[in-house]
Amino acid sequence: MTTRRSAKHPTRAALAAAAAVLCVPGLAEEGGLERFAGRWEVRVNTLQPERKSVIYPEVYEWVLGRRFLRGYSERPEEGTEEVIYATYDARIRGYPFWIFSSTGTYTYLPPASWNPATRTMAWDSPREWDIVYKGRCVFPDDDTRHCELIVKDWKGKVLLEQESSAVRQGG
Repeated sequence: MTTRRSAKHPTRAALAAAAAVLCVPGLAEEGGLERFAGRWEVRVNTLQPERKSVIYPEVYEWVLGRRFLRGYSERPEEGTEEVIYATYDARIRGYPFWIFSSTGTYTYLPPASWNPATRTMAWDSPREWDIVYKGRCVFPDDDTRHCELIVKDWKGKVLLEQESSAVRQGG
């Protein structure tokens, strides 16, 4: 008999199996992931497809022997929550992210690169993908991050464009 677990707590075995197939994790803190760890207040401005703004809390914590960073956010006004997992893939020297939503959708972000000189994590989807995803988060200091993303279909039509700012809470 299998039991269904909440989106907040997927089974460790399932995550370990996914990681084994998809990547060769090094210690996840190699590079920029440690910048995400902690409690944040996030302000997102959606520019397209329709303008709207939302503010919500987000928490990232180390799990599974510090090989993964797990994030959680909740948007009560929308009735949604998300669980995020990120790691460092030593084989490709990148940072894959998986985002699972209570709406039943999930997103795999192309492995990000980290530039320590500019304190920037950047995502750029491979050319062979049908969807174009470009995003970046800049950490001007230890308690602030500014992100932008754009998602386009294969014809170049913008499906989603957002800008966000986050401020670390509780030092």
